[in-house]
Amino acid sequence: MKITSKTIIGSILLFVGLSIFFGGSLGGLIPVLIGAWLIYAGVKKYEKGSKTLGVILAVIGVLIVVQFLPFLLGIAFAGVLLYFGWSMITGESTKKSSSRAYMEPNTAPNTEEPIHTSFDQEWEDFLKKK
Repeated sequence: MKITSKTIIGSILLFVGLSIFFGGSLGGLIPVLIGAWLIYAGVKKYEKGSKTLGVILAVIGVLIVVQFLPFLLGIAFAGVLLYFGWSMITGESTKKSSSRAYMEPNTAPNTEEPIHTSFDQEWEDFLKKK
């Protein structure tokens, strides 16, 4: 693997994502799962006709999940950093590469779609006049 600026930046993103992911306690995930289960149980009770108990369970579940919202956002941010860091290291593109993308030295350019600018048109017209 060649070490380029892209792999260095990808490595930095990967290490920052890992430190956020493992620096935060994963024990916070258990109350979130309990809150999600309470929301699910509350909705099911509400649908079966026990509206009061269903609303109480769902509200308690929402309160638990919202309390741990910063934890969930931290985990999501860490996951995004890990994804982009890994994709930069492995060279996989998250979207179709544009024609202005950086090319490694000694590689052939992508000539599937020629790019014509006004300069190209003027140059062709100049050459035709000669």
